[in-house]
Amino acid sequence: MSLRSFHTPLTEAEVDEIYQLLTPKQRKYMDAFTKRSKKSKWLEVLALKKGIIVTEDMDNEQLAEAVDDWILVEILDGGRGNRPFRCECDMPLRYQYIVTHKKQNKTYKLGETCLGNYTRLTSEIIRDIKKGFHSIHLERDELLLKIYRGEKTDIKEFAGIEIPQSYLEQIEHDIPLLDKQLKKLHAKRMEELQKQRQSERERLKEISYQSRQHRTSKSCTLPYYYSYHSSPKTHSHLCISYEELIERHLNELKQIRAKEELIPAGLRKDWDIIQDIVRAAKRREEVDYSRFKLLLNNLKIPLRIQ
Repeated sequence: MSLRSFHTPLTEAEVDEIYQLLTPKQRKYMDAFTKRSKKSKWLEVLALKKGIIVTEDMDNEQLAEAVDDWILVEILDGGRGNRPFRCECDMPLRYQYIVTHKKQNKTYKLGETCLGNYTRLTSEIIRDIKKGFHSIHLERDELLLKIYRGEKTDIKEFAGIEIPQSYLEQIEHDIPLLDKQLKKLHAKRMEELQKQRQSERERLKEISYQSRQHRTSKSCTLPYYYSYHSSPKTHSHLCISYEELIERHLNELKQIRAKEELIPAGLRKDWDIIQDIVRAAKRREEVDYSRFKLLLNNLKIPLRIQ
């Protein structure tokens, strides 16, 4: 059977047509997706207008707490040609906005005209909200078309990376992921691959270093030999050069220097010691390389340096 050729944005008739093909599980998810997304967009617009920083990990409850104002509960749609709902002004409505004022703890059922009158939200804010709703409808259309075409998301493709729970729930309801969601997962996978490659490069670098260190140890002078046997330090502590130290750790040292102001108070002394060790190595003095690496790694963790 050949498929019809749909194009976004879908008309209301086309949305209804594809909706009839959904399973009860898919329909339930799509209804919840649209409702949840519109509530999020409402809160996001109000938050931005109030100067509240919105992050990806904030859920609707956190946003509502931060906004502390008018909250969208739901938008009811009576369907094409129908006006089954009523506004507070008693006008019949197809679309009914159910909103709650948190401070007053009152809920109102409004049409688009009275929405601005009751909430005192500016026309600019309402325009931004409706613009956001349009983008949600486009995402809904994208999902409906993917379902209509029989597209599936193979989650095995992203094995080894952390997948948001909301994505997993979406797939469990037989809903493929949006293109923007897939793009995020592909970016995560590339980031993970880069980390693995970097780790492998570090491992090979360490092997190469140990090999050079072994050869260097044979050429150490006699005083170094006695110092080695009379000191609790390992031989590698004494034979590492300033050039070797910089070759291995210059990039890390630069990153720490760039984030100096973010170093926790309890680790600032460690940063001073690290710099002292580098200066000592430059003066051709013996340095405790194991201690240097330990302090360096301790600093990299809170500063999120790879």
